[in-house]
Amino acid sequence: MAHTENFRKVAEVGDIPLGEGEGFDVGGIEIAVFNTGDEYYAISNRCSHQHAPLCKAGERKINAEDTWTDERGGVDTEACTVSCPWHLWEWDLETGEHEASGQRIGTFDCTVEDGDILVRI
Repeated sequence: MAHTENFRKVAEVGDIPLGEGEGFDVGGIEIAVFNTGDEYYAISNRCSHQHAPLCKAGERKINAEDTWTDERGGVDTEACTVSCPWHLWEWDLETGEHEASGQRIGTFDCTVEDGDILVRI
């Protein structure tokens, strides 16, 4: 069993649908937790490009008509990536890397214990 002393509960298994993410504020840090089916991944919720909320990837448009389509961005559960909903920058959920630019955003340890999704900030 994982040592979870410094972890905080953000959700329960089943709260985040497969292939989707949800945003959380953990100790003042904005994170997104994604469900790839095999695992949950926690990553900074803001794309480094223009600070779009990554947890909105795959949702229906939520602002200007020219910025969003019916479905924008999304989670690739096989590649373990999330594409930003604004400009489709693709982030590796394990490393936080955007391969094309070499930029990285924060990733956080995430585990499941007794049906709870826990994140360490």
